[in-house]
This record gives sequence, structure tokens and C-alpha cells, in this order.
Amino acid sequence: MNLADISIRRPVFMTCVVLLSLVAGYFSMSKLGVDLFPDVTFPVVFVQTPYPGAGPAEVESLVSKPIEDELSTLAGIKRISSTNQEGVSTVVAEFTLETDVKYAEQQIRDRVGATKSRLPTDIREPVIRRIDPADLPVVEFALDADLSDAELYDLANEKIKPRFEQVNQVGLVEIRGGRKREIQVQLDRDKLKSYEISASAVAARLAAAGEDVPTGKKDVGDKETIYRTVGQFKSLDDIKGLIMNFFGNDVPVRLSDVGTVKDTLVDETSRTYINGKKSLFIAAFRQSGANTIRVADSLKARMDQINKDLEGQPGNPKITAVRDGSIWIRANVTDVKESIGIGIVLSIIVVFFFLGNARSTIITGLALPNSLLGAFILIAFAGFTINIMTLLALS
Repeated sequence: MNLADISIRRPVFMTCVVLLSLVAGYFSMSKLGVDLFPDVTFPVVFVQTPYPGAGPAEVESLVSKPIEDELSTLAGIKRISSTNQEGVSTVVAEFTLETDVKYAEQQIRDRVGATKSRLPTDIREPVIRRIDPADLPVVEFALDADLSDAELYDLANEKIKPRFEQVNQVGLVEIRGGRKREIQVQLDRDKLKSYEISASAVAARLAAAGEDVPTGKKDVGDKETIYRTVGQFKSLDDIKGLIMNFFGNDVPVRLSDVGTVKDTLVDETSRTYINGKKSLFIAAFRQSGANTIRVADSLKARMDQINKDLEGQPGNPKITAVRDGSIWIRANVTDVKESIGIGIVLSIIVVFFFLGNARSTIITGLALPNSLLGAFILIAFAGFTINIMTLLALS
């Protein structure tokens, strides 16, 4: 018994199957992620290693070269290149298309971990990531207010950024531009020489003194007392009064004797403007596989809530969306939907002219929604998203 016989002999059963297919297809379509392009991963991994205070030549010889030598022996490697800038090394490893990029990323992590013993001790933790075209911010916001640079950055970092991070399916929120507060110690070379103190000794003394260190515990009966030494700096005077050593074994040399402590801002490396007014940007990234349109709508709804909470605060802060990555996705999806609708209408007209029978044309027209919605079941099963390629395939 073939499918046509089953449809004729058991119409109720076949009707239930069609309705089940429609319902399952609708729910599959509602659960699918929406993006502009399919999820494509290039076999490229980069290693970014910060080395504060080092010049490009030192970064190349002390950081990039050892990492390149270690990665060059990996299987499937196609090309290795590096970019050496002041204070940062970026090594890019490109693999062949046949290489599993997840396996390659793990191998690079292992190799970089093994290379740490040959790298300078004052480098920061290397950042290892794959290059993914989907790693673009979903929405970028601009924050402007009549505040100082430090106050504007603190407002974005302490009050606004955590609110955006709480949005469902948001993976990362970055602050771009702006300048945060920084305590600078400007040393006097002549005074260091006269007191016989090196700059590295001052840096080591600051690092050791500015921490709260647990010193032990004491049991008294049924109570336990824990002791700690409080070394964290509370004010600029605490930093200025830090003792470096004892000159001549009896004269204490304080930090204020060999340098100047200033409460200032970090060096400006970028500057952002919105409508000619200085501001800073807040970029929000989605989690892998999340629905871009849904995340963008949630972020903009949260922006409206934050703006209401900021009303009346000093400086009149305001957040505006300056880039919405879902706009192009909506436009392309709408365009493809229109093409599918036009295709359905034209196919029905063509069928009517060929068959010359209204009943057969109606039957054919009713089969089109079932075939389209049923396709979403297979799309969801395959792990695809609703994007230009899948919608064009449907059309």
C-alpha cells in the first residue's frame, strides 16, 4: 500500500499527520535562531599577549618569536604571522580547511601554556580565540553626559554595563572609548640615584604593599580568630607614605621622597563622538547560536528602562543605539519572505493554467504551507538557522 492509497483509505489519519507536521514545523520555526549568514567557522586562531611597557622590538623577540617557534610544529598549520605593537603581541595561526578548528585551538592552548616558561615573567595572560565572522556586536550604544571622563566611565562600567549583561542570551558587553581613573607614580631619576633605589624595586614594593594578606588564625576555646594584614591603599597619602627602604640604616625613604603620586586618567588611545559630542560606546555581543533579532529587541528594551532610571541624575546621561545589527537581518528576511510569497502565488497560477481545474489547484495550494513548514523541522534537526541561504533554499 503506497502513500496515495493510505491518503484515500484513511483520510482522518492523513489529516492528523498533516496537522502534526504543520504544528511541529511552526514550533520548529519559532525556536530557530535568526541571523544574516550561516554559522561559518574559519580555521584561524590568534594568540594575543599583552606585555605592558615593552616596545615593538622587545615584543617581537621576547614574546612573538618563542610562540611562533612553538606553534610552527603543529599538524595542519598553513601560515603563521605576527603583529608586534607597543605593549601587545598578536600571533595569527592559519590552518588548512581540513583541520578541525576546535582541536587546533586546544592544541594552541597547550603549546602556549608550554611556552610560558620561556616568556617574560611580567606578561599578562595570553588571550586565545578563534576568528569568527559572527563575533560582531549585535547592538552598539552611545552614552553621553555632562560629566568628566572618569565619572562617565565609572557610570558606564558600574551601573550600565551590568544591566546589559543581565539580558538573556547576551554573552559579552564591552566599553569602547572613554578614560578610567588611574593612579600614576612619576619617579625622579636623580632622587632614585641619590637614595640608591631602582625603579624596579619601587614597582616591586608597591605590588607587595598594596595587598591584604592573611597571616593565620588562633583558636581560643570554641572560637576561631582569623588575622590579616591590611595593606590595601585607601588614599593618595597612603601611597605617598609607603616606605621604600632605610637610607643609612636609620632614615626612612618614602615614595614621596623619590617621586610624585598623581590621581589622573589612563592614557587616551581612542576617542568617540556622537553628534559632535564626546561620549563612549557600549558594544553588546550575543551568545553563540542565539537569535540575533530577539537579543537586539531585548537590548533595546533594556536601554529604554535604563534611560528612565537615569532621568534626573547629574550630568543628564542618556543612552542611544547607534548601530543595530538586526536591521539588515530583518530587511533581508523580509525580502526573502516576499519572494517566497510571490513564488507561491505564481506557482498556483501556473498550476491552474496547466490543469485547468480549480479543485486540483486548491489541493496543490494547500500542500505548499505543509511543505514549507515541514522543511523547518529538518532545518531545526540539522542545527541550521534562519538566514539568507536557508530562506533562499526554501524559496
